[in-house]
Amino acid sequence: MPREIITIQVGQCGNQIGWRFWDLALREHASRGILFDDAMSSFFLFDDKKKLLKARSILIDMEEGVINQILKSDLGELFDTTQLVNDVSGAGNNWANGFYEYSKTYSNIILEKVRKNLENCDSPQCFMLMHSIGGGTGSGLGSNIIKLLGEEYSDIFKFTISVFPSKDDDVITSPYNAILSLNQLINCADCVLPIDNQSLLEICENVEKQSKKISKNIFGSNNDNNMKEKEKKKPYDKMNSIISHLLSDLTCSMRFEGTLNVDINDITMNLVPFPRQHFILSSLSPLYHVLDQKYIFNN
Repeated sequence: MPREIITIQVGQCGNQIGWRFWDLALREHASRGILFDDAMSSFFLFDDKKKLLKARSILIDMEEGVINQILKSDLGELFDTTQLVNDVSGAGNNWANGFYEYSKTYSNIILEKVRKNLENCDSPQCFMLMHSIGGGTGSGLGSNIIKLLGEEYSDIFKFTISVFPSKDDDVITSPYNAILSLNQLINCADCVLPIDNQSLLEICENVEKQSKKISKNIFGSNNDNNMKEKEKKKPYDKMNSIISHLLSDLTCSMRFEGTLNVDINDITMNLVPFPRQHFILSSLSPLYHVLDQKYIFNN
């Protein structure tokens, strides 16, 4: 029986993570040689009229930049206008702008899009929200969305992938945004997967030499220049790829049949001792293949 996950990408960081995640999800299922099955229906909906796959996702940002890039990319066909909520001015790295001002304008629109996504589900398992808590849209509007989902859909599991700002974050308001957002995550989310931006940076630095060495041995030196050009254009791809693989691995047990086939809801049952203590840490190994962009995009 299909078990669906509705993803909600909020802010620049959330949509960049989602961009990499959907690319990985497509490649993962394509490698199995199956057009559409129950495992694939967890993240995707098949449009019979257009004969296209559609992501079970809502893309939200108060700036148009990243969303427009996604729509113009190879993944653009996964999304349509009914899945987008965007503005042009941005939240100005201000939690209050996102939580109060933009939520006033877009709360009903977001809830309507959530409702339409739920109508296409047979057995919805959870909402999976991707966001950063250092900026304005991700922290403010993102935490407000968690609050709204808790009020409207209290019986559906709410899982957030929350990127915490690094100590050298160039946004001066990020510590305040993070603290204000955390209050809502503590009270309204069922489970939070904290992602430390500083740790991601250190991981990339620590394995860079090993990754380049392995890449050179497997693919040869001719592709090194291409990889460097991609890194210059998209400096956060490696960091987002780690998060994407983490989410893919986390949901494998509910998407594919096997001895460990369990609902994602079981995470809270087994790992959360008290309702407010629902922040869980994760680990991933090996790391070289999730950092190597040539491995991800060319294989």
